Amino acid sequence: MFDCQLLKLLGVSGISVLLLACATTANVDYREGYDFSSIHTIRLVSPARPGTSDTRINSPLVEERISKAITDHLLTQGFEVVDANADASMTWQIATRSGLEGNDSGISVGFGTFGRHSAVGIGYGFPGYDVDSYDESVLTVDVQKAADDTLLWRGSSSRRLVDGATPESITKTVHELVSEVLANFPPR
Repeated sequence: MFDCQLLKLLGVSGISVLLLACATTANVDYREGYDFSSIHTIRLVSPARPGTSDTRINSPLVEERISKAITDHLLTQGFEVVDANADASMTWQIATRSGLEGNDSGISVGFGTFGRHSAVGIGYGFPGYDVDSYDESVLTVDVQKAADDTLLWRGSSSRRLVDGATPESITKTVHELVSEVLANFPPR
């Protein structure tokens, strides 16, 4: 009985590690030495021009979702979003980039039980010659000093674009991207 529970625990732990390895993290850079605690009010500035011609993300509907998600995030973090006389301004841009992905080799482990019996299986996948192309949306958010537009902070992250997206899935993806990018603002 103990061996069965141990194997289940190892299987769940292994899957958790693999899922964490697949998670993306934001790229962040900021002006060292700047006192970010002095920022209490932020003016959100929509992008002046689209960062892409890809109609899947170059849309007023997507822009509205991004602006709303950023505003909601800032409000939950205690910032005041204002139209004028702000301590800082925040701009954003969304773009697409293409990538290639090859079929790698890999090892998989399976575990199963039936009644009082249990089994573990191990499989190895040989590398193939398939290469897939994909597109990603990249959200970049900039925070500038209101007085002179000096860049104080920049964060970016990306998500794969999928065909057949719905308004609900687009909203979910936008909120995930915004939360991921702004998780490290202000820097601690």
